[in-house]
Amino acid sequence: MAEAKPLSESTLCEQCQKNDSKYKCPGCLARTCSLACSKAHKDATGCSGKRNKTEFVKRAEYDANTMMSDYGFLQDLSRDHALLLRDAEDQGIGIKGPMGRTGPNRGSAGNSGPPTISLSRAQRNVVARAKEQRQVMIRYMSPGIKRHQQNKTIWMASKSRLVWTLEIAVPELAEQPNRWIENGLHDVCKLGDLWSRVLTGHSEASTTQAGDGGEDAPRKRAKTEGVRIQLPSDDGNEYPFKSSIPSKLRQTLRQSFGNTVPEGLVWLIRVQDVPANKPTFCRIDPLQPLFTQLRYQTVLEFPTIYVYSHVPETWDGHPVIIQEHCVAEDDKGNVNADGNGDDSNADAVEGGNGGADAVGSGDD
Repeated sequence: MAEAKPLSESTLCEQCQKNDSKYKCPGCLARTCSLACSKAHKDATGCSGKRNKTEFVKRAEYDANTMMSDYGFLQDLSRDHALLLRDAEDQGIGIKGPMGRTGPNRGSAGNSGPPTISLSRAQRNVVARAKEQRQVMIRYMSPGIKRHQQNKTIWMASKSRLVWTLEIAVPELAEQPNRWIENGLHDVCKLGDLWSRVLTGHSEASTTQAGDGGEDAPRKRAKTEGVRIQLPSDDGNEYPFKSSIPSKLRQTLRQSFGNTVPEGLVWLIRVQDVPANKPTFCRIDPLQPLFTQLRYQTVLEFPTIYVYSHVPETWDGHPVIIQEHCVAEDDKGNVNADGNGDDSNADAVEGGNGGADAVGSGDD
């Protein structure tokens, strides 16, 4: 009878440390010997057992197994994309192909390429005004995306300005949440004023109607947090603004940055359309009107501003590239002091209506 070979430590089941391993976890590459040990491994470590299909793989480590995994991932994406378009067609969401034909893109003649989102008249007006008069490009996402649903940005025709939805993130904070979203911020305001007055303003809790169990049933009232402040405008006056910052986050910010003036912090916005391994950020001056800092930027739905105590060195493991806020050389002469551009030089926006009625008629 052949003598049994001694088990090598490298081939032992990492869970029971008794039997020879037969399986390898796709998520963390842990070796196990049985289904029971695989389940025990997931329960003990919290591992999902699924490989991160979008993880960056160095060229030297790319092998046949990785290639087949990527191929399967692309197949899954193609299938999910086809199902999404079919569901959109059935629900009448209004996804259009590049030639304006509604429905899924099936590769027919004249309708090839990725679908485009069909914008409402109000959204087309916001895109057109933002590009023509503020030199900022807004990209809308699919209707089902949460960020799209959070976007309340409008163009205020009465005062010729954008009233933004704005996200502020403080990645250095270990506790969650470390970001919040503001609505109704006029683009003539300064981020430094918003920051300092939110931290020093008076917080309050208000109630809103929530649910209805019938005419005789008492209505439940949900509490919402907020900080009421006054923000300086470009005309020398101040307008009322209610911040939606959570009280816990506000308290943490006051403890961490309460003694730091806004210009003593690092304000950044991420540059779009750059490789993921070359994260690029542009500096934001908190003492200047917001619209001057967003010129020639591209934002997904609405801006996300990152606030740091010092310049970050890495982002998702990659070195950070910092750019100073710059204005395109060819367009410097086309922007007036009040931020309005020369309409004769503005590019047309597809689907935009230059004469469309503006959305929003009052202070938010």
